[in-house]
Amino acid sequence: MGRRAARLHGHSRSSAASIAFESPIGTIGVEATELGLRCVRLPGQDVSTDTSGDGQASTNAARAAGQLEEYLRGDRERFEIALDWGGVDVVHRRVLEALCEIAPFGTTVTYGELGRRAGVDDPRDVGVMMSRNPIPLVVPCHRVVASDGLGGYGGGLELKRRLLELEGVLPQRLDLGV
Repeated sequence: MGRRAARLHGHSRSSAASIAFESPIGTIGVEATELGLRCVRLPGQDVSTDTSGDGQASTNAARAAGQLEEYLRGDRERFEIALDWGGVDVVHRRVLEALCEIAPFGTTVTYGELGRRAGVDDPRDVGVMMSRNPIPLVVPCHRVVASDGLGGYGGGLELKRRLLELEGVLPQRLDLGV
């Protein structure tokens, strides 16, 4: 497993643990509470590297980090992590949960189709919700594509391509050393 650092910080009703680790795509950060995984930070986003933490929040963060490492190495297709949806509004959560159901590993769904399945009329609204997904990779917003191409991605289009290549949706590119 890659280098990790954890932090436990208090909240009014619960505590949270943060872990940062090195992965094939860069430094990933996860934050979990005793309820489950609450946040994944992609490379280039603010990632905690403080160390400390214990309890169920720390266990959940470590479990999430381990499963994310396995996924990014190509050794995991499904996540088995409880999610903490605190702070995610009802419609946004419905869209994110629908995404998890209809776009398993190795598949994609268009913004429009996801919206239809989740009861959101405008595909642009779905795009905004994907850009605000607090749990990318685990809630696979990289699998949501435009009807005429890849669409956008909070981690950048290069990362979206790499993830879709990892899952076999896009063919692996040759490394020509250029």
